[in-house]
Amino acid sequence: MESYSLSTAAVAGVVAVLLLLEWVSPWRRAANRIEHRWLTNIGLMLLGGILVTAVFPFSAEQAAAGIRDGWIAQWQLPPLLEALLVFLLLDAWRYWEHRIYHEVPMLWRVHLVHHSDTALDITTAERHHPLEAMLAVCTTLLLVFALGFSAQALAFYVTLATLSALFTHANIVLPENVDRLLRLWLVTPAVHAIHHSDLQPQTDSNYGGVLTVWDRLFGTYTDPADARIPHFGLQYFHRPLDTALAPVLLQPFEYRRGMSYPARDDACEAQPVPAIRLGDAWKQALWHSFIGLVLAMLALWPTMLDLAGIWANSEAYQYAWLVIPMFVYAVAWYHRDWILAMTPRPDGTGLMVIAVAVVCWGLAYVVDIRVGQHLALVFVLQGIALSALGWTTYRRLLPMMAMLFMLVPSGDILQPVLRDLTVKWIEWFALALDLPHRIDGFMVYIGEHRYVVVDACSGLTFVTLGGFLAYSFGILMFRSFGRVLLMAAMGAVIGVLTNALRVWLIVGIDHLQGSQMDMAAHQDLQWLALFAGIGLLFFLTLKLAPRGQRSGLASVPQPPSVVGRRITRFAPSLAGLMVLLVIVPVQNLAARADSDTGDLLHDLQRLHPGSEWPVEQGAQLKRMLVIPHDHNMDIVLVDTEGGRGRVDESLLDPDGSGEWRHASSARYRECLPQECFGFVHKTWRRKGSDDARHALYVYYVGDTVTDSPLVYRLTAGWRRLMGSAQRSGLIGFRLRGDLPAEPLLAQTLGQLMAELQQVGRGDTVRPDFRYGVPGLVVPVASR
Repeated sequence: MESYSLSTAAVAGVVAVLLLLEWVSPWRRAANRIEHRWLTNIGLMLLGGILVTAVFPFSAEQAAAGIRDGWIAQWQLPPLLEALLVFLLLDAWRYWEHRIYHEVPMLWRVHLVHHSDTALDITTAERHHPLEAMLAVCTTLLLVFALGFSAQALAFYVTLATLSALFTHANIVLPENVDRLLRLWLVTPAVHAIHHSDLQPQTDSNYGGVLTVWDRLFGTYTDPADARIPHFGLQYFHRPLDTALAPVLLQPFEYRRGMSYPARDDACEAQPVPAIRLGDAWKQALWHSFIGLVLAMLALWPTMLDLAGIWANSEAYQYAWLVIPMFVYAVAWYHRDWILAMTPRPDGTGLMVIAVAVVCWGLAYVVDIRVGQHLALVFVLQGIALSALGWTTYRRLLPMMAMLFMLVPSGDILQPVLRDLTVKWIEWFALALDLPHRIDGFMVYIGEHRYVVVDACSGLTFVTLGGFLAYSFGILMFRSFGRVLLMAAMGAVIGVLTNALRVWLIVGIDHLQGSQMDMAAHQDLQWLALFAGIGLLFFLTLKLAPRGQRSGLASVPQPPSVVGRRITRFAPSLAGLMVLLVIVPVQNLAARADSDTGDLLHDLQRLHPGSEWPVEQGAQLKRMLVIPHDHNMDIVLVDTEGGRGRVDESLLDPDGSGEWRHASSARYRECLPQECFGFVHKTWRRKGSDDARHALYVYYVGDTVTDSPLVYRLTAGWRRLMGSAQRSGLIGFRLRGDLPAEPLLAQTLGQLMAELQQVGRGDTVRPDFRYGVPGLVVPVASR
């Protein structure tokens, strides 16, 4: 962790220095046109990072840290000597890997995206097609497993290689005497600039990443003193429209060897970028929108942080980091002229949307439904935009504005359906090949092989990523909201088919080999299926793209508005103020009441001497009390987190560091003469065996017991809102064998609820107190 922080700080520092040198120093090579370039280059970097994170469950450094008896590790070299050796080996490997990318036609298709940049600056260093990013991780992992060196040695090389890439791509020219001295051993901006020339002989030279020794040794070095660079980029894909993100992503599929392309237009390249001229109406709309957003975010920043935390920790929603950059790119650049031809006409319509949004947020906050808070946040953004633009202009921008709803991690609604569909894909594959099979919930038996379909197998990551990419392409190509939605639906369907291909590959290869591959091999097939899915998406996008103009978005002039003293021009600011004045009091009101369950659990512990607080990561969990019942069953009481009633159901999961796989979830019911109880019943299976573990649990608020998390949150939230918050939490049973005979769980639950009621009232619980039918109740624990 410390080495990671140091390397991150080093990269950030170098980026800051190079940006200053590129913009204000006399060493700047040229005044580059940023145009689409920066958004495209940064978008490629983010997209590649998301795909790599989604496909690979661990980084190369984590893999290296797990190797104890690798080839180099066995030598037990001093750390500094090992770092030097690994640096030389990896830098030599990168030279040959880079050279192979240029010499193998199929790999050149992927790598040419890096070379199609028509200018050179530090963003070019991270301009790689997502497919190339995936290949780079694969080759790095191959080296890690083959050579077996330490994570520290790998981090040392990666840090130096990253710094070198930023430096060599920078838009600077060092003084000749300094550059001449450095390039004797190191790659400099002048050396690497030759590699980005549009002349093929120059492009196929200077492959080195950090050291020039490899080019000198293998005869591919071209000295800057002997070369003149006519243009940066390639002899194709150099038109201004080619620099946008969508066309760049399609370049590997559009490339043909020897393809003809219009000649480079130097006069066009020399034209300055036209300045953005805003009319008075747009200036006022943007200014009041900014005020409204600031006021709204002052109230909603906890919701924003919660949203960002989900993006960071869930593979299925990491695409959301790209939503805002893609939205800004589409609005502020790609469709800029078309949008500026419109005239914003602020009105109060958006205030009605804001009113609905704050009410929905308040209800979701009180009952602790996070997705409701996230949706309300996006509706607040929509309401401010509608207030600033007016209905007519907002309606024309609806496809782009609707993209903001992709910020909301709502795909969990699809998780159960996709998981069931994954089981069906396996079943249909077995039927098609006439393979013997059996389905038991989320357990699928194909011959002698057993597969457990967990949540991660549902393919939700493929669906969300495919839907986002297709929607993004849609707003760049089409004007019709319906067509954009059809594009998004197509992307989601491709995601579903990608997951089907993944499970078919796994089951099919296992059947052919007669053995079952491990999870690491599943990851290899996952990225293979992902490549196929993204390739199909790009192919269909290319086929569906309108010919001629890039999107057919003709500028439709509107009569200029009269910017007067109408109160409606303040509507965006009023919208933000409304959010601030309503949401902050709701937060304070909901926080005034808290549950007293924690004290009750301590009282219950004294009532059951055999109970204990489990230890996790060296600390006791004071919100979880375990009461042993017998050698097969433990009773678990879980307190709420914070003051809003949320409980962590995962505390009931069996221990084992991934040894147990969730097999099924169902409802279970037991009845006593006086009442019945419904339970949530989860089953886990041990990896590689038929051993099972069960967990059954209910939620409670005061005297109310339910197996529905929605009913639990609504009840707890309403009582907190009314100022009558009562004890709440979860009561569960962890079973290491089969389910006990009825009605033991119902009797035990009833007795625990009765004990909580008496303890909550301050009554003394008699040692012989029993709940239910006399003589039939087994003691909860020895007293």
